Amino acid sequence: MGSIAVERAGINLYSEYSLHAQIKEYLARPGDRLEAVIEGRVVDLVRADGELVEVQTGHLGQIKPKVLEFAGKGCRVRVIYPVSAVRELRRLDPVTNEVLSTRRSPKHGDIYSLFDELVHAPEFVAANNVAVEVLMIRSVETKTRDGSGSWWRRGDRTVDRELVEVLSSRSFQTPREWLSLIPSDLEPPWSSETLGEALDIGPARARKILYCFSRAGLLIESGKRGRGKTYRKA
Repeated sequence: MGSIAVERAGINLYSEYSLHAQIKEYLARPGDRLEAVIEGRVVDLVRADGELVEVQTGHLGQIKPKVLEFAGKGCRVRVIYPVSAVRELRRLDPVTNEVLSTRRSPKHGDIYSLFDELVHAPEFVAANNVAVEVLMIRSVETKTRDGSGSWWRRGDRTVDRELVEVLSSRSFQTPREWLSLIPSDLEPPWSSETLGEALDIGPARARKILYCFSRAGLLIESGKRGRGKTYRKA
């Protein structure tokens, strides 16, 4: 890996899929340190300029304490969250592990998919020293129906998630950057219905955006429209 220092074997260190390690390798630059131990905590990547980078492929709430602790001590922290814009689904035979089928998933993630997880860590929006970067990726998800998965997945178990390609990235840190997700020509007050329609997303996801921004102090409640709340800039 050249001059990139790996201080601790990080692949699957926390039972992560291959995607986690592959994104760390994609992000790493000469002079960076992978799996560095900082104040007793393992950090995915430490930039040569001191920035701490945490890659989280899901469950942003799990890393919230660590991120906010480092940020509160004045460390610059960047949270990387990948979203599969294009996903290939691969199914294996549970006995032979042969590939039975391959198809493209009809589901396409977008930048707003971030908020499905950010609702569990809305503090990232307002926290000083914290940047959230969304990577739009092409990925492969491999499954097998060996009965060990949950009942609502009909026994399917995810064997691995792998990175094929990084398509684009977008970073958010300042209030202006976060609020740029609300169309400038959409007149306030905003509701989940009006925002969802403007962004061409469902009202449930639009509600998560408004919730995160409200919790971060970027928006305040301005009333109600029907049974739902409306918001405007703080």
